[in-house]
Amino acid sequence: MTAEIEAEEPPAPVELWVPGSAVVTRGVSEDGRDSVAIWQVSPQGAPTGAWVVSAPEAFGEESSAGQLLTFVERRGITGLVAGDLEALLEQLTVAAGVEANRWWGAQLFSPVVAFDEIVVRRGEVEKIVAGTTAVKNVTEVDWVTDLAGDTVRDVEDLRRIAGVGAVSGDHPGEAALVLSRVLRWLVRRWTETEQVKNRRDYVRDALGEPQALPPSWLAAVQTASTNVLPL
Repeated sequence: MTAEIEAEEPPAPVELWVPGSAVVTRGVSEDGRDSVAIWQVSPQGAPTGAWVVSAPEAFGEESSAGQLLTFVERRGITGLVAGDLEALLEQLTVAAGVEANRWWGAQLFSPVVAFDEIVVRRGEVEKIVAGTTAVKNVTEVDWVTDLAGDTVRDVEDLRRIAGVGAVSGDHPGEAALVLSRVLRWLVRRWTETEQVKNRRDYVRDALGEPQALPPSWLAAVQTASTNVLPL
């Protein structure tokens, strides 16, 4: 199954000219077959493409495996379980006949780590604002979405906090769609956080220019953007 998806992209504090990210999952599709799903996500968090392919086709045909790799190359990559994701990428790489040892290593990122980085950045902003409030007449930061007190241990915790519907069954397409929606939610929370720099010069002076994505995620997509596979 292939689908091109168009959606309104949330405003970003800074433009990021890279292909974006890819969500990769594996499970049992609605027809009962072991399948692989790939969802592409823009740097602004919008879904831009989706594919679900049966495992026999994905891993049994060199051309199919190679095509799936083109959907994830030059992109930051994530999935539900890091170990499972790496095993899947290794299997696709071998099936495609590509000689590139762990080419994905620097392209992987964790949504959970990205969430933690948003919380840390908000803490930094709040500390700077509080220190400035003591000497100037400035208002406290009022976040649109309050993340204080939220504990995230895994993607399921993150899905719940983001208010994204749960996956029904083991369908890889549904799992990829859910995770892509979580990524979009993360982009919005990060954008909300970084936009404070545009409104308060003293925050920007202390923390630097606004960034498009949380640090680890940004590093993954920037590194990935120049990594072209020998397909």
